[in-house]
Amino acid sequence: MNQVMSMRREIVFMIVGLLLGAAGFKIGGALFSDISISENNEIATGEFDVRISKTGSSFYNDLKLFEFNDLKPGDEIKAEFYIKNSGDFNISKILIIPHVQDLESGDLNGAEALVDNTTEIGELSQNLILEWIVITQSNQTYTLSDYSGKSLHELNNQSISLLTAPFAPSEVLKVTMFFLVNPEAGNEIQKDLCLISMQIYAEQ
Repeated sequence: MNQVMSMRREIVFMIVGLLLGAAGFKIGGALFSDISISENNEIATGEFDVRISKTGSSFYNDLKLFEFNDLKPGDEIKAEFYIKNSGDFNISKILIIPHVQDLESGDLNGAEALVDNTTEIGELSQNLILEWIVITQSNQTYTLSDYSGKSLHELNNQSISLLTAPFAPSEVLKVTMFFLVNPEAGNEIQKDLCLISMQIYAEQ
């Protein structure tokens, strides 16, 4: 009798448990739900780009900026070019690093041979004096006097710093370099050729 009563209780409890479980399932399935999706989110870097120009209109990554011929002692020359921030960030530093190569342009003539013992290496860069560098940025013009009076030979592989203020995107910098051919130079610079490569280095 007790066993029968016990079994009935267990059956009743099982039925109640099943009913409660079913009720809970129905309640859970009746809750509102929703989903929002965000796809293809992006994190990207901008471009850092500095370019050069002879005229200030079209800018390039690689360009010959000047050429001067038939110079003589005492001549002055003006090399003028433009640098543009073509990237997306301010530039805090711009350096010009000249790389200079001196050559003799052909065989030595009689007058040159008397004073020039270097038949393949010229002396022109030693006699090209940088008088001054003038920079124009945002209608402000200033002179870089730290480099005045130095020969191109002395500036070879040296860094020339141009900026005194941050250089904003799309801004254009005008650079004017004035050189003097040493008035005291003589026949040793006749038919000399000076090749100048300039690296324009920019830093954020």
